[in-house]
Amino acid sequence: MGSNDLSNLEKLLPLAEKYGLAYIVALILLIIVITIVRSIVKGSLVPRELLDRAEEDRDRLQAILDKERADFMAPTLEVLQRLKIDHAAVNSNDEDRGG
Repeated sequence: MGSNDLSNLEKLLPLAEKYGLAYIVALILLIIVITIVRSIVKGSLVPRELLDRAEEDRDRLQAILDKERADFMAPTLEVLQRLKIDHAAVNSNDEDRGG
């Protein structure tokens, strides 16, 4: 430990005696968390090019999933359209089925 570290420690020890060690440690951890959150918000924690690349990959994969979902759901949509047409034809007789 250097002399600077010792002088900082000498300043902190009376505070630890006065307020308790848990409060001092909580304050230090709070400062660390605020610093990390601030760096995340400013974008200095993750380089911008990595974030852009991750967003491009996500968009590309989402497009692939959307295409597969559309291909998978096409037969189901056809069946539903046929049922809708059949239902409209049956209801054109104006029959009341009750209920």
